Amino acid sequence: MPFIDTHAHVFLRSLPMVTGRRYTPGYDASLADYMRVLTDNDIGCGVLVQPSFLGTDNSYLLNALERYPNALRGVAVVDPSIGEDDLIDMNQRGIVGIRFNTIGRDIDEIATPDNRSLLRRIAALGWHVEVQAQGGDLPRIFRHLDSFDGHVVIDHFGLPDPRLGLRDPGFRHLLREGETGRTFVKLSAGYRCRGLDVAPLAGALLATLGPRRLLWGSDWPWTQFENGRTYPGIAADLARWLPDLSALDQIDQTASGLFRFSLPLHQAMHRQRKVA
Repeated sequence: MPFIDTHAHVFLRSLPMVTGRRYTPGYDASLADYMRVLTDNDIGCGVLVQPSFLGTDNSYLLNALERYPNALRGVAVVDPSIGEDDLIDMNQRGIVGIRFNTIGRDIDEIATPDNRSLLRRIAALGWHVEVQAQGGDLPRIFRHLDSFDGHVVIDHFGLPDPRLGLRDPGFRHLLREGETGRTFVKLSAGYRCRGLDVAPLAGALLATLGPRRLLWGSDWPWTQFENGRTYPGIAADLARWLPDLSALDQIDQTASGLFRFSLPLHQAMHRQRKVA
């Protein structure tokens, strides 16, 4: 099982949510719940990704990072007009990237002058850009990010068209982009690929990008796909996709560097807990 979970969400139903959202949760996925899940499954570190329905109010996320500064990092959703002092403050509190969720949105928003300015500013902080997009939109998204001087993380296998799978043009483009060395792909939420067997996708990504450009995330609490899922079951999927244990170790090393974790320290603490 991996040591770092690079994709999870925490939220409460009582938090203010954006108008026009595609989804409204009917339950809480609290920080305490998530930390309990990590402990119960011997996962040492987690990356919290701001849910789209909370918009740019990252307060709950930032409070979580403050409570567990060694174990958690965050990926925020921000307004392009955010002030420089606010970005610096977020950086100090454990934010390591921003996210564009383009599902149901105009992907050309990424290329507005304000967002281009934002990308330059986060690149100066060493942050990455995380993108959730349908596979068919990836070529245009990468063109919009061509001038971004930083790492790009693509969520959920790149969400290819399930009718095409490996032949999806967006997925093929993702493989080519991976060869540049700046693009990472999350092996996460295979169930969001609408019935597609993602094991061949994982194999193609491993063969082309190598384990040093792959990440694993649980996508906890599996919003809109909660039924029948367990954290151990989700983690077991990774072993099926990548049976090579050395590849799993390298994925953790990749996550440690990209998300600024002190992995040797955390692994030592983890071993001590297991001995105790």
